[in-house]
Amino acid sequence: MTIFTAVAVAIILIAGFGIAGYELFWKLRYVVTGVNDGRANFDDLGERAAGFMKYVFGQARTIREVNGMFHFFVFWGFVVLQTATIEFFVRGFAPSFNFGMLIGRPAYNGMLFVQDIFHVLVLIAVIFMIIRRFVVRPDHTTQTVDGAVILGLELLLVITAYLAHGFELAYFDPETLAFDAAAMPVSLAVSQIFGGQPAPGTTGPDAFYILHLIFYLGFLATVAFFAYWIATGGKHIHLIGATSNVFFRKLEPKGSLYPIDLENEEAEYFGASKMEDLSWKQLLDAYACTECARCEHYCPAFNTGKELNPMMIVQKIKAHLKEKGQKVYRKGEEDDYAPLAGGIISKEELNACTTCGACVQNCPVFIEHVDTIIDMRRYLVLTEADMPAEWSRTFRSIENASNPWGISNSKRADWAEGLDIPLMSELGGRVPDYLFYVGCAGSFDDRQKKVTKSLVKILKAANVDFAILGPEEGCTGDAPRRAGNEYLYWMCATQNIETLNNYKITKIITSCPHCFHTIGKEYPQLGGNYEVVHHTKVLNELLRENRLTLRDDGARTYTYHDSCYIGRWDNDYSNPREALGQVPGLEIVEMAWNKRQALCCGAGGARMWMEEHEGKRVNQARADMALETKAEGLVVNCPFCMTMLTDGLAARDAAFHPVDLAEVIADSLVVDSQPVDPGDAAE
Repeated sequence: MTIFTAVAVAIILIAGFGIAGYELFWKLRYVVTGVNDGRANFDDLGERAAGFMKYVFGQARTIREVNGMFHFFVFWGFVVLQTATIEFFVRGFAPSFNFGMLIGRPAYNGMLFVQDIFHVLVLIAVIFMIIRRFVVRPDHTTQTVDGAVILGLELLLVITAYLAHGFELAYFDPETLAFDAAAMPVSLAVSQIFGGQPAPGTTGPDAFYILHLIFYLGFLATVAFFAYWIATGGKHIHLIGATSNVFFRKLEPKGSLYPIDLENEEAEYFGASKMEDLSWKQLLDAYACTECARCEHYCPAFNTGKELNPMMIVQKIKAHLKEKGQKVYRKGEEDDYAPLAGGIISKEELNACTTCGACVQNCPVFIEHVDTIIDMRRYLVLTEADMPAEWSRTFRSIENASNPWGISNSKRADWAEGLDIPLMSELGGRVPDYLFYVGCAGSFDDRQKKVTKSLVKILKAANVDFAILGPEEGCTGDAPRRAGNEYLYWMCATQNIETLNNYKITKIITSCPHCFHTIGKEYPQLGGNYEVVHHTKVLNELLRENRLTLRDDGARTYTYHDSCYIGRWDNDYSNPREALGQVPGLEIVEMAWNKRQALCCGAGGARMWMEEHEGKRVNQARADMALETKAEGLVVNCPFCMTMLTDGLAARDAAFHPVDLAEVIADSLVVDSQPVDPGDAAE
């Protein structure tokens, strides 16, 4: 190497990485304008580090999709490539340097062999990605200039690395090399194209040295331009943003929203009006997005023609963050931008979200789409009083009667008349093993009352000690909270917590996934700590413990719909399936989209109380998936899913209506050696 080489390498380093560092400084400056939500305190360092290893180095979420395997090889190929990058840069100033000087020739040979083979894997993966993205072009893939540039740079890195090593082998005296040529079989094959290695004690043509130098510098220039391109705002900023995003991922119970301080007298408004109202982690999400479109692919709103696209929510925030950051923070100009909520992001986009979590649970880099959407809803509802008319009516009903239907709460236990179910107020201070928290739908909705009664019969048959609150039970506040009405949620939650704590309740059974989630995962934020189990788990445990006897009603096939708040948000896919698997004669036929990928029924996020005016109805899209299985019935575990899929199947003139898991078991239940009448179990 010459002085010219050292100067060239220095220029590449300063120009490429200097500009990249400057741009990254400003991007970090934009991110830290967000609210500190405490994650910078490095809480639960061990869990964060373990997750980092699993999801960054292990690419655990990426490889859940078949195409993710190619990303896995590209990622690891470029991790391995860094050994060549570091060595090449050091050689610019110390020509004789190689890692063999530090680790010995045998280990150096091994390192080079791994490097050489991984470059082939990267080459294959990149070619596949180019064909898939720009030739096959499946749905939900984006074709952008930025994507083409990055894939081109990745190809150029591998090609220049092979040519630099190939001409190195073709020129230098084999006896002077710090490694064995056989350790780099692919690079050796490249050198063979140009005549192979020179004889020991000789060198190849001088032109080979010049070509080696050209490709050596070309490799370093490509690395530097790659760093510049990433830092200046292309989507591959995620190579930096995603690693931090994974480390600072949400560790709280999945799906639990962050509370806001409603008693803050200094607050001018509540919710996210502008980008600075989001947390720094939510702003970091924008730089973590890989634009893989998995969120878009599984989003029920997007897939049925609604305005919402979760990927574009993140991309709009990213574009706004860049534009506003340059104008306001770099140049010091006036902040005259429209509000984030209802401006940069439209109300129609925000209100279309069902909070099903498909975007969050399928995102390989842990972007928190739902939290961001709810924060903007909070601004519209709490500050601007800007909400759909249906939500206004629902809120008034909950305020006045503690249920969305506005029925007098004194009628909450009417469904239990004649069933000999004790009220907590009648137990004289005794605390039963479980409180059965019936929920609004289970208490007032005629269809869901049948599910409630079926569950009660099962609990009694298994001699489970339980009681209900009756008129003392209130709406948990799930719908108001997810609509953005944090104040109404707080009213519901604090009243319920006071009641539960007064009775010293510790264990709760619910038949509604939304009650299960809100009480179990969000009430602890307000001092309500209880062990909450959903009836799918209770039923499975009772069957496994042989506390229930079921008769064989013959062979039949059912398909099962995963509710979002038991499935994705609680990661429980096994309990309901195991319970169904213990029903004699019953066979489960899975829908094409099931478990983590299951399509929402369309009712979550307070959408239960809204009409759909755009595109296809979500419940009909899910009903179509159920009908495609050719199953004889559909099993659900949620009152929202029951309502939505009953309507969806009715619109398709289906021969069956959904049934709850509790009804399936109650219909086959044998009590005291006598079968329970199936019709009676559903009444």
